Amino acid sequence: MSRYKFDGKYLKYGSKTIANVSGDNIRKGSGSITEANIRNDQIRKGSGSTVLANVRGRDIRQGSGSSKIGTMDDVDKAIEGPGGTTKAALWILYVK
Repeated sequence: MSRYKFDGKYLKYGSKTIANVSGDNIRKGSGSITEANIRNDQIRKGSGSTVLANVRGRDIRQGSGSSKIGTMDDVDKAIEGPGGTTKAALWILYVK
């Protein structure tokens, strides 16, 4: 059982809020500073367009390339709760 839990809006570690999700933006803690944004299958840095990773099927790949850095199975083992690309982004930013 994972200590990270995602309820669709907040990523928590125990009772501490690590991040919050609003639309396509992921913000640190319960604040408003954008750490990453999601567009289609791409996870982008801050509110910009620099691609940190992309999700293709069950694989998570580095940048916009094809070097595999993890799988959705890794994400599901680490973070309990719903989500696809959003949950993968939380894993990359805060868990991995």
